[in-house]
Amino acid sequence: MNITFTDTARQRLTPWMEQNNTLLKLVFDTEGCGCSVNGVPTLWLVSEANADDISAVTDTFPLIYKAKDEIFFEDNMKIDFHEGNKSYILKSNNQIYNAGMSLVDKR
Repeated sequence: MNITFTDTARQRLTPWMEQNNTLLKLVFDTEGCGCSVNGVPTLWLVSEANADDISAVTDTFPLIYKAKDEIFFEDNMKIDFHEGNKSYILKSNNQIYNAGMSLVDKR
């Protein structure tokens, strides 16, 4: 999976990513969604990777995700930030995965 970050997203994430022991994780969060195929892409700040996490190829920040979640995403995606609603956007050339993506501190 290849992820690029817009300048706006980089600016918003930099203060978080400069903290010690911080990794960015893309999660297909199924909590409260009914079943494991219904989920919402979310960004988590975590302290360490789990054994089933793999690394995406990125242009800026290291980003990990669960190998089993790869089927829900495309090979090339972009993370942006929307100032109006103060949230991140996960999108590709084909679709918007989440236009109101949260950044959740799970450290």
